[in-house]
Amino acid sequence: MNRREFIISSAIAGGGLMLSFHPAAGKGITALGLEGQSVLGDFVKITSNGDVLFQFVKHEMGQGISTSMAQIFADELCADWDKVSIEFPDADMKKYQNERNGGHDTGGSCTIIYQWDMLRKAGAAARQMLIAAAAKRWKTSPLNCHAENHYVINKNSSQRLGFGELADAAAREKVPESVSLKDPLNFQVIGKPKIAKLIPLMVTGNLQYGLDVNIPGMLYAVIARCPVFKGKLKNFEASESLKVKGVIKVFSTQPIAGLQPHAPYMPYDIREGVVVVADSFWAAKKGQDALKIDWDEGVNEKLSSTNFERLAEQRAMHKTDPTGYIGDENAVADLEHVRKTLRASYVFPHQLHSCMEPLNCTAHVQPGGCEVWVGTQAPHLIVSELKRVFGFSEEQIKIHLFPSGGGFGRRYYPDMAVEAAFISREMGNLPVKMIWTREDDHAANLAHLFQHLEYQVALDKDNNIYAWYEKELRTYTWAAKYADPQLPFMAYDIPNIRFDFEDLIQDELVHSSAWRGVVGHGRFFSECFIDEIAAELKKDPYEFRLSLLKEGRDVFVGDIYPVSSSRIISVLKLAAGKAGWGKKLQEGQGLGVAVCPYGNSYCAVVADVNVRGGKLTINKITIAVDCGKVINPSGASNQLVGGIVWSLTALLYGGYPIKNGRAVHTNFHENKLLRMKECPPMEVHFTENKDERPWGIGEISSPLGVPAVLNAIFAASGKRIRRVPLALDALST
Repeated sequence: MNRREFIISSAIAGGGLMLSFHPAAGKGITALGLEGQSVLGDFVKITSNGDVLFQFVKHEMGQGISTSMAQIFADELCADWDKVSIEFPDADMKKYQNERNGGHDTGGSCTIIYQWDMLRKAGAAARQMLIAAAAKRWKTSPLNCHAENHYVINKNSSQRLGFGELADAAAREKVPESVSLKDPLNFQVIGKPKIAKLIPLMVTGNLQYGLDVNIPGMLYAVIARCPVFKGKLKNFEASESLKVKGVIKVFSTQPIAGLQPHAPYMPYDIREGVVVVADSFWAAKKGQDALKIDWDEGVNEKLSSTNFERLAEQRAMHKTDPTGYIGDENAVADLEHVRKTLRASYVFPHQLHSCMEPLNCTAHVQPGGCEVWVGTQAPHLIVSELKRVFGFSEEQIKIHLFPSGGGFGRRYYPDMAVEAAFISREMGNLPVKMIWTREDDHAANLAHLFQHLEYQVALDKDNNIYAWYEKELRTYTWAAKYADPQLPFMAYDIPNIRFDFEDLIQDELVHSSAWRGVVGHGRFFSECFIDEIAAELKKDPYEFRLSLLKEGRDVFVGDIYPVSSSRIISVLKLAAGKAGWGKKLQEGQGLGVAVCPYGNSYCAVVADVNVRGGKLTINKITIAVDCGKVINPSGASNQLVGGIVWSLTALLYGGYPIKNGRAVHTNFHENKLLRMKECPPMEVHFTENKDERPWGIGEISSPLGVPAVLNAIFAASGKRIRRVPLALDALST
């Protein structure tokens, strides 16, 4: 028996609560109040026994955001936190994909930013509906009542009614258009460290993911995709596959394959391949292994990562029209002022997403519509593509949403749903679960973008920075034909700054996509170049940064928010102070610092390392963050530490090496991830601020681990490293 196929029941006074798993329906863990549920607004159901079922409409991919969102809602509701649980409702475009409710899509560290006001108002509205119901019961004015810890209390008589007692009547109240929000001084749940609500379900195997879905009559499918990007399928021989017990049918995905530029701002690629459908995953996998396929590997068949990086290096030597500039765009070559220039090139290669739960999707296409079971960051893109490819109307598409075992941007793309729906249709409208194997993930998946950064700085006769030139070559632009004006993401007070951008999309060897931190990984190599300038001028890197920043100065760099010098100074000072910057160090020990904005959040990281005998030891990582109001300090700290683990993985083991057009790494034994024992001690510190709203943190720390450690390596050994993954032999030469 599958370990997830069980039922847990418990009797509770005042009505039973059943947590049940329904493998036949594919619906996962569902909280069922045996005496019914009452809907109060768009985000909550309350059972007759008082359980609050928060409807989480964004995507939970392990980052704990569902708990933080529930905290916001529960605090305004005045609910008992212990009685709050989280549900994942089906996608509902009309109800949620709008300005009022913020949509289902999850990415860019925007979830909590966009939902803060919405959830506070929704929680307050539900609270007012409960108060209105209680006031009618007591025949008094709602002004004489208030909510507190899961009860509505009559101020005059001290009578109390529980939320469960009032839920049915409250649901019949009109949802108020205007609400009164709590004074932040009265928050009871917001700002308190809370263990993620889903952890007990995760560790007991009760939380169902898309990979766990089981539909009556469901078949399984795997796809042998072309191992070379832009390659084509010539022909295939399936006779041996069809001999495998359980294999039912083999066919190609050519009708839906190719680059799909239609998805708004998120183009994706479906590689041509051969589908094996069977009555079990293992049979489908064995059938995939038995296929004989002849590929036309196309223009990339002889190319490697080395070829591609050489091309990027050559193109980086040529200036293009500036994407943005301040002062004189050609100041770096102004001999009237410039006495010396410094140059450096940095490379951040493609990276795999390596989601712990491989991509998967279950689909059931029928003449009247399509039903999909999936963990996705963007169900609206799935709806859009199923409409375009298969001709369904929006009303004919039903999407059951699940949390996922990692997303990191990869699950924003709709290709897995398009593949699964196509296979279901080709199988005569039977339900089919399509699964990527781990080897498929390494060989043919979308990858994080490649970046080559070219830096040049001009010093005047007094050794002040007169001009900064930066050129970025990147394989990903969100489908923008022309980039909006931009500058480097920094607030350093330099009189002349120029930023050039050139895309490498037409020449890449793997289709690029978003990855946690997105463009920040390469662009914050600028923090390494700042260290190079400080070393040239024989200045302390931390003090040098402070000398380039001015309190109160905001810089518009092309992002939605200007970069605040004051907030950068704040996180810099906090990180340096907590890390003991300036302390006496042993021989071979070094400290390195890096700082950056992301959205309207700010982060500084200090790395403490030893380099001895060619061996790198990371002693400690100190993280300082200004992210506005912190909803869940525990969850936020975990997010920030996780971002550094992500960054250190890229530093030590990352990259996506390609040879003869094919990915070199085949599984985790080659594409290594940072292990628990390799993680250094980390401390997270939040700045004190008066900001009344939260800002995103999901991507803020991940671009900083690499430059902080590289700067620390130079401080410890004098060796300058300008690309990842780190070649450890470079430390011993």
